[in-house]
Amino acid sequence: MVDTRSLGSDFYAIITLTACDKMKRKNPGPRLPRTKKEAEKLVKSVEKQQKRMGLEMATQLKKIHFKDGRILDAGCGGGEMTYQLAQILPKAEVVGLDEPGPLLEIAEEVARDVPNLSIEKGDIQNMPFKDNWFDVVVSMNVFHAISDPVAMLNEIERVLKPGGVCGLGDRKRSWAGYMIPALKTAYTAQEAKEILAISRLRPWKFNETTFWFSVTAGEYQSKPRNNAR
Repeated sequence: MVDTRSLGSDFYAIITLTACDKMKRKNPGPRLPRTKKEAEKLVKSVEKQQKRMGLEMATQLKKIHFKDGRILDAGCGGGEMTYQLAQILPKAEVVGLDEPGPLLEIAEEVARDVPNLSIEKGDIQNMPFKDNWFDVVVSMNVFHAISDPVAMLNEIERVLKPGGVCGLGDRKRSWAGYMIPALKTAYTAQEAKEILAISRLRPWKFNETTFWFSVTAGEYQSKPRNNAR
């Protein structure tokens, strides 16, 4: 019998790709809850994850010396991550964008008493913003759930300033989908890269784990305040 451990990462990659080929992607269904009860349940189930993502994203932005530009959370859902960004980066102008509905109503309530946070209604595949408007665009757990991710990526590129940066993250379909059904609705790493490659998004870097992939695009360039708007 062959000792597969001796084959190393190449063997693991082959097995993973084979498993993903057999596991066809499932339709994720409606992205947003339709009732207030469903929205509240969803917000509660992802609250800790969203707080952690907001903290991690704010930490990364501080590392690149981001302080007071405009941040867009594309597909903000209930607004918990958006709220965290606004709290941790009080000089930034933070905007959450998503389709109208009970989930966005929760986000609007979250933002009510936060002066540097606003919530906008709109389609992340056709955003209601000017060209070159944001310094930072983030989007988490959205890529797999929309009908046209290329359109979303192209819109991100359009609204992002030339010296701006984008951060995306989403679940990844892999062999783990046999144990975690939700992963079956996601894209594989290869599928995600192919989508990114045909979009107009600025040069990007791709990282992945068993359950997740992340994308960073652009290099943040801070500007003097009188030239930043």
